[in-house]
Amino acid sequence: MQTFTLQTDFLDEATERGVIAAVAQAPALYWELIDLLPAGVFACEPDAWERVARAIEAEEKPEALEWEPAADPKKAAKTLADLLQRRLLAQEQERLAAALFDMDKPAAETASLLEEAASRVQAAIRETEAGKLQWAADLLPGVLQEAEKRRQERETTGKACMGLPTGIERLDALLGGMNEGLYILAGAPGMGKTTLALQTAATVTKEAPVIYVTFENSPENLTLKAIASRAGVNPQDVQRGWADVSALRQAAEAWRPVANRLALIEGTSRLTMAQVRAKALQAMNRHKADRCLVIVDYLQLWAKANEELRGLQSVRERVEALGSQLRELATRLHSPVLALASQNRAQGAYGSGGGAANLDSLKESGDLEYTADAVLFLTQAKERQATPPARAVDLTLAKNRNGDIGKVELIFRPDIGDFRPYIKDFEGVARR
Repeated sequence: MQTFTLQTDFLDEATERGVIAAVAQAPALYWELIDLLPAGVFACEPDAWERVARAIEAEEKPEALEWEPAADPKKAAKTLADLLQRRLLAQEQERLAAALFDMDKPAAETASLLEEAASRVQAAIRETEAGKLQWAADLLPGVLQEAEKRRQERETTGKACMGLPTGIERLDALLGGMNEGLYILAGAPGMGKTTLALQTAATVTKEAPVIYVTFENSPENLTLKAIASRAGVNPQDVQRGWADVSALRQAAEAWRPVANRLALIEGTSRLTMAQVRAKALQAMNRHKADRCLVIVDYLQLWAKANEELRGLQSVRERVEALGSQLRELATRLHSPVLALASQNRAQGAYGSGGGAANLDSLKESGDLEYTADAVLFLTQAKERQATPPARAVDLTLAKNRNGDIGKVELIFRPDIGDFRPYIKDFEGVARR
């Protein structure tokens, strides 16, 4: 395979030596420049920089150097940081060029690599900017500008500014819609997590594209569940050949606007966070959207299968690492990420059939309680009843980093895959 070397075009040994010499000569410069010099910026003289930095941090005098100090150390440091970012871009260009000239690799696959490369570069450049001291006074203009933007949006639309809607009025009031961050939806098996996620996805598509990463159901099965719910048909009847196909066709046509903005990804052990990020950016670009919703169904299955996390010994560690990656994904996309999760059997109390909205039940799942911005639990209602096949369930917002917590009373129809608000009739019986 043909190889390419572009990174060497973005090295500047003289500038590196000039910055190191200037810092060695005037150690106070180190503390002024450190935020401008991310890890990896010294590609030609990393050892010399390490020695000088170690001496200054130990309050010792750095070794004398014969190199000429930079005339403008701050400008030179910025030049080196820019060269580092260009090397990151060049690294991806090398990979893409090698793939482009690999005639055994289909062009479509190379195009997919291009999307992944763009995502990796954005992430890598963002990391070079991370870790700096950010003085609150410097953040004030941006915070006030965002406040003014939201005020103008509210005045223009006549509605309060919200995140992406879930379609459940009470939940949206508690959350303020789904904003940038990691949302965990946990519950016992069979409580309807996937159904609620699909229903939320359908609502969100009215405002933004949705990426649904599925490890438990095939994309075809999820599509069937969605149109069967729309038609009020039991998916099992479809599989057995009893369903009214004309009703399904009508439901499919009515559901098409949702389908055009809902992308399904079948999860595999080789699926990476960079790939998901690239696909999300692709969807946002296609629909000219500045945000999206990413749904992961579900977290533990991806953690167990993920080849990138094989170095971690326990599933708990993998789940914790994956949860952190998903929260970082939300930050980079400026979008919400909704991850479905199982609970610890004992703490979740789902051995008894109903489940419990207990934050401790996430502790054996990698301390998701601390990683998530919001945690929701689907549990069987203990004080309400519904006429079968409907079930009375509670959706409890047990953690909300940005607002109130509370409970939403729902009715779940597992036979047709549908959640509705709980309404009590004059006889005190729950109805849909």
